[in-house]
Amino acid sequence: MLDTQHIGAVGHSQGAGGAVRAMIASNGLISTVIPIELPGQQFCFCAPSEVLDTANIMQGSVFFVDGSNDIPVSPPIQLQPPQQIGEQSLAAFYGAVPNNVPKLTATLLGPSHNDISGQPGCDTAAAQPCVVGVYGYLGYPTAWMADRLGLDPGAHAAFINGSGEIFFQTSHWAFVQSNIQ
Repeated sequence: MLDTQHIGAVGHSQGAGGAVRAMIASNGLISTVIPIELPGQQFCFCAPSEVLDTANIMQGSVFFVDGSNDIPVSPPIQLQPPQQIGEQSLAAFYGAVPNNVPKLTATLLGPSHNDISGQPGCDTAAAQPCVVGVYGYLGYPTAWMADRLGLDPGAHAAFINGSGEIFFQTSHWAFVQSNIQ
């Protein structure tokens, strides 16, 4: 059975942008999204009007995830203000989302752009570059979906701003920001 009242989307790289765009266009049908390794706006070879702007997320919730070794495509922070060069980092994408939208961003320490494709490690099936595989991506993204889709209300506590478990997992996660209460 398909529960059409609780739909979430996850995407990687260009698929991350597609998942965000799908949520924006869904008129509330997609209630949460996890974009993993969302490329900076400079990688959109499209018309300026087609560049993904996360300021357009007006409903639902979002958990931005990247790996610390994916600096060229999806860096966790950017040195220049987004107003000067556009959204080129997870921090900029997160900051552009309106504050009334539940949002979280975190950088998994270690992985590169394609670790999410691990099977589960970086064997011959994983796209390169791959450092450690998919392992680190399994816990908090799963808990996010369980919380946001109403499957496990206990999962919510992991993401509460300043006191959630993810803030204390400093050996695995960095650059954590949340407006979850």
